[in-house]
Amino acid sequence: MTAKNTRILKEARPLFWPWCAVALAGAVPLVRPLHSLEWISPIGLFLGIPLLATLSLGNEFQHRTLSLLLSQPVGRMEIWGEKMSVTLVAVLSAVLVFSLSLRAAPFQPDPQNLALAGAWIIATIASATFWTLFTRSTLGGVALNIAVLLFIIIALNIAYWLSGLLYLSMAYAIIVPTGTFVFLCYAGAMFWLGRRTLARFQATGGTAGDDLLMAGPDVMPVALAGWFHCRPTGAVLNLIRKEFRLLRPVWIITLLYVLGWTCVTLFRMVPERGSNKEFPVVGAMLIVFSTLIAVLAGSLSLGEEKTSGTHSWHMTLPVSARRQWLIKLLMALFAGLVGAALLPILVLIAGGFLFGSPFLFVDPQTGMVWWLLGVSLLTFAAFWCACAVNGTVRAVLWVFPVMIALGFAGNFGNRVAHELVDFVFSSRFNPFANFRFAWAVARVVNGHFRLLSLLVAPMMYATLVGGPVLLLALVQSYRLFRAQFQGSTRTVVRNLLPLAMLVFLCGVSLTAFNSSLQRGGGEVSMLVAATSRAIQKTLPAAAKLDATRPLQLTDDDVARAFPFPLPEGTRRWLRNARITVTSDKAHPSGFYCVEDPRWSTYCYYSATIHLADGTNLTELHEPMKDRELPFGRYSVYVHWPGAKGQESLWDR
Repeated sequence: MTAKNTRILKEARPLFWPWCAVALAGAVPLVRPLHSLEWISPIGLFLGIPLLATLSLGNEFQHRTLSLLLSQPVGRMEIWGEKMSVTLVAVLSAVLVFSLSLRAAPFQPDPQNLALAGAWIIATIASATFWTLFTRSTLGGVALNIAVLLFIIIALNIAYWLSGLLYLSMAYAIIVPTGTFVFLCYAGAMFWLGRRTLARFQATGGTAGDDLLMAGPDVMPVALAGWFHCRPTGAVLNLIRKEFRLLRPVWIITLLYVLGWTCVTLFRMVPERGSNKEFPVVGAMLIVFSTLIAVLAGSLSLGEEKTSGTHSWHMTLPVSARRQWLIKLLMALFAGLVGAALLPILVLIAGGFLFGSPFLFVDPQTGMVWWLLGVSLLTFAAFWCACAVNGTVRAVLWVFPVMIALGFAGNFGNRVAHELVDFVFSSRFNPFANFRFAWAVARVVNGHFRLLSLLVAPMMYATLVGGPVLLLALVQSYRLFRAQFQGSTRTVVRNLLPLAMLVFLCGVSLTAFNSSLQRGGGEVSMLVAATSRAIQKTLPAAAKLDATRPLQLTDDDVARAFPFPLPEGTRRWLRNARITVTSDKAHPSGFYCVEDPRWSTYCYYSATIHLADGTNLTELHEPMKDRELPFGRYSVYVHWPGAKGQESLWDR
């Protein structure tokens, strides 16, 4: 094997697992059980491609090997060419996976948008060398690479807004080719600049201080930098100050993020509540920067300490490991929430005040809650990964595989739960075969408590499933934080399996419970709906013949009138049942039907369903004068054998 082949293998080896993580994110839409996790695919594209483009050179800074590499008897341009060739293969093969997922999507993008995406990928690859050398770190190169490209798009949109073209129908037809041209020009300039910077680069020092984002407080005011210095007393405050220093890249990216939100808000490039307008720049900024800040906030502090080897030393301090772990966790959540959610929300609220309504651009009930919840979960997932592995980059790369694995476990649990419920309802041990029990469940589900609506609400479902999983993950993160060993893939998988199993069990139990309630109450509802439809379909003709005689129907009449096959439980209850239909109290002389041009013929009646076990169901359709629609009052009651009174299911 030649020396050149050895160097190429050396460049390709550290890119293999990051490439697998990015390709896995791109392949998510191709896996049907993971359709609920399709949001991971755009995140993997906007974050994974810049990471792959930066990682080859960024690894030299992370492992402090750039000085050794440049001292080899190989020309710098040859080194640059080898790194660029490996990067191109990794990026283009990952893009191919995303292209396959895009071809499987129901809606295909416009060719001009594809050209813009291609120009963005070229610009990302071309600028990776310069920004990595400028920041002297992988994370810094990724952050500035993404930030500069996104601000180019924001600047283009602002320029068109100022020229009055943004609100024309041809605006995007103008912006897309212009953006493609600007990206290609930017790529050419950065390609030349990165090559030139590497040729003139002087590798000095070799410590963590070489990292621009982790550099000393020279860029801060003296008064502000003094607060971050450790003091002779106050161990907890010193630990907090240390976390603020380690999270400095998060604060820098947050500043850029808030600046971007301020620009798009002042120029009203943010969609208003209830608006159907699409603003792809805002969506990309929300996804990319919120994800980047949340992931870095959770992984950066502990990852940098493990990389520099100071984490083990901190365990010898006269401060308990539990307190250190708690401070790191709380500071990570604080940085993630403030940088990725709270400050942008405050900017949107302030912009809303300027334009007349504080919540003009943000929904205070659902949008804000889900934004904060998503950032918190992503930050904690990154913190868990930082506890399980060594290094910030490895922790970042593990975040999305971990999220995909847990999402797959949850989706698989939902599928198993539905299959289990179907099996139980088709077996002889079906508890809802008893009509009295099914009626009781239907009253709970459809009654005043609305239990089913509460249980299947997204926030409640996430709490019931995510609560036990978060508790277990907290315990695991604390144990991994204290453990003095080198994190590996086996460590992550071994700790991920209990979490996945718990997600699976919680998903199975909660989904099975909800599905059982829905199926049990739904069969009673189906019984009432099927008989009502059969009566409404039969009454108009019966009223013309002889409206004074009661109408008699059987289970076969109901089955023929209903457009879909009746569930087995409904057919079982209707077997050998008799349905007697009489006129309502308001029209004792005969059946009364209403003709309305907006609706089909609607009849009022009183029906009694005599089930085979002696149970009687009563359906009442009575007119009401205060309703504009022809539908009147609809009530359903049941009378059990031997009971003195009756129970109500619906009364509307």
